[in-house]
Amino acid sequence: MDKKLTLSEKGKIPPQALDFENAVLGAMLIDSSALVTAMDILRAEFFYLPKNEAVFKAMKSLHDSNFPIDLITVSEKLKKLNLIDVAGGQMAIVKLSQEVASGANIQYHSRIIQQQYLKREVIKLSSAAISKAYQDDQDVFELLDFVGQRVDAINDVVSVGYSSDTWYDAMTALPARIEYLTNNEGKITGLPTGLDALDRHFSGWQPTDFIVIGADSGMGKTALAMEFILAPAKQGTAVGMFSMEMSVQQLAIRATAVESNFHMNQLMRTGFEKPEYFETLNILVSEMRDYPIHIDDKPALTVPEMKRKARALKRKHNIKLLVIDFLQMFSGDKEMRINVGEAARECKNLAKELNIPVIGLSQISREVRKSKYFLPKKYHLKEASAIEEAADIIGMLYRPSYYGYEYIDARELYDDILGLQEGENAALLVEKNRNGSMGNVGLHYIENKTKFTNGVDFTVPPNHEDVPY
Repeated sequence: MDKKLTLSEKGKIPPQALDFENAVLGAMLIDSSALVTAMDILRAEFFYLPKNEAVFKAMKSLHDSNFPIDLITVSEKLKKLNLIDVAGGQMAIVKLSQEVASGANIQYHSRIIQQQYLKREVIKLSSAAISKAYQDDQDVFELLDFVGQRVDAINDVVSVGYSSDTWYDAMTALPARIEYLTNNEGKITGLPTGLDALDRHFSGWQPTDFIVIGADSGMGKTALAMEFILAPAKQGTAVGMFSMEMSVQQLAIRATAVESNFHMNQLMRTGFEKPEYFETLNILVSEMRDYPIHIDDKPALTVPEMKRKARALKRKHNIKLLVIDFLQMFSGDKEMRINVGEAARECKNLAKELNIPVIGLSQISREVRKSKYFLPKKYHLKEASAIEEAADIIGMLYRPSYYGYEYIDARELYDDILGLQEGENAALLVEKNRNGSMGNVGLHYIENKTKFTNGVDFTVPPNHEDVPY
């Protein structure tokens, strides 16, 4: 006798979890704590049955308006939304409340509903992608962007409602954290910045922080960023960079200048005066080419592209730092203010999601030219309000000599305003530091090598103009 086929064996049906849908809605009706947990994870479209989607919409509307949720209020809200018939009538709501005795397993059940929804979304995306791929006039890069954006949207759903630690866990771990800091003997707790003064001020770059470095054009933002990238890479830590202004080749030249005493002019224009310099260069290249640095130099990235590629860098290479050069270069179909605001918010979101520091370089407005000594402030950042809101740290890079102010005729600026010490001719003006102190951090800038070094500790080797590293 032939085995009787089930419905799913006769034909494919969309992924669903109807029992869990009923159980979750029932728990939300009788348990206020379960209601809050489910609201953090679920959206109305996650539900497979239209009647369950309608009930959830009514509950969410009540919850958002701070109204109590019970059989009567949900039924009345469904009537006001003209969804009572879709929901199956008042008796269907009563039946839901009888599905469970408590909301003890609400998070697990909600995740099951979420996962089934994600499966349905993958099926829809795959079907749409296949259909588009068969069209002769379909541009392949537009197709890839279409798929990528929708995959990003699906990935965004996965992280909804997750918390890495409970409050109990965080408080329990606190004494051990303080003990670690107490016994740390001044060592940095984050990623090295490449510059001692910055390491001391920030204790290295910390995971989940979004750091913004702003400066006038030509001030040295990218040169400083290369210090940030090279320091962890030399220790074998993978780093990523989105460079929308400079090519990978240009950045490789700048990195070589940072790691050596070669002049930028030698590396970019004239070549070497002495053949023996090639021996030094070859040794340096053999070391640096194995640094785990991953640079994407595609111009005019969109924010969804940036998110997708950043997640891929984390997944494939486990990057511990991401640098973006620079925030105003993101493209989009909206005005710059909205594009920059979206980019800044997503940079902060990525820092939290990937648990890494994200550094965004930023242009400043011409308004800085109206301030005394052209000193930059955080409000000089282009589209400053959106960036300031998202950033954990804002540092404004400043070199007095860039504007023609030398120590001999601007001692007030060097000594009193910036507080620079001997050997320091540049500063990072810390305008915001959510978890630490403000103030100015003195640095030293070598212009013909376009690199920053430690200020007070800076020493010039003999005949440094002629001797490569």
